[in-house]
Amino acid sequence: MFSRQFLAMVSTFTLVTGALLVGDALNGSVVTGTYGVTSVAFVLRVLPGIALIWVGYTLRENHEKFVSAYFAGREAAAKSDDSGDGEFDERMSPLSSDSMENLEAREREVDENN
Repeated sequence: MFSRQFLAMVSTFTLVTGALLVGDALNGSVVTGTYGVTSVAFVLRVLPGIALIWVGYTLRENHEKFVSAYFAGREAAAKSDDSGDGEFDERMSPLSSDSMENLEAREREVDENN
């Protein structure tokens, strides 16, 4: 299974690449008039561009479904937890141990000042 970050990166890459291809085709045919709308150069830019945009939106949709399902599961687990102890779980924290120590030191300083 791919990570969320990888799916988001691939989705963004394909969306941007597809948009650049379609934009280049429109620029070359409509703006500068280098080639016609029905020429091979136009078609070979537009079709892959549209395909890449479709792939990007498909990956983005799957990524959003994954994220919403992941957080819905965490919220449901938090609601069904009847212990109610409210203890801090360091494993769930996005902070490293050094950052946690710095945060606790700042909180102690604030408490001492008040």
